[in-house]
Amino acid sequence: MQYRMIAVGMLMALGIGCSAQAQDCDANQASMNQCASQEYKALDAELNTQYNAQMGYLKTPARKKALQDAQKKWIAFRDADCQYQAGKREDGGSMWPLVQAQCLSAQTKVRVEQLKAYTACRDEGCPK
Repeated sequence: MQYRMIAVGMLMALGIGCSAQAQDCDANQASMNQCASQEYKALDAELNTQYNAQMGYLKTPARKKALQDAQKKWIAFRDADCQYQAGKREDGGSMWPLVQAQCLSAQTKVRVEQLKAYTACRDEGCPK
């Protein structure tokens, strides 16, 4: 039991160290990878917010299904395109997480803007 508590304490300390190190995104490859991952997670959260807002606005089950299908296909495209750009993890070395996260972020930014555009044009009769 005592060893588990020591292990948990060490993991917590490592976690705190990683967070502090991530503040300097250019310190080393690990910090660059972590910062890129955090940026992607933030964009993914924004994507979910925008998607849910649009789903809540849509009036018919058919329109909701259409957006859901489009989103699933977009995710499949994004993931395939980023795999093409970043290559396989096992072939990418220490830079692979950075390249992968940057690709996912760039693609996600575009989709967030698309979903925001749907919201912005609601008064003009955008998809309902």
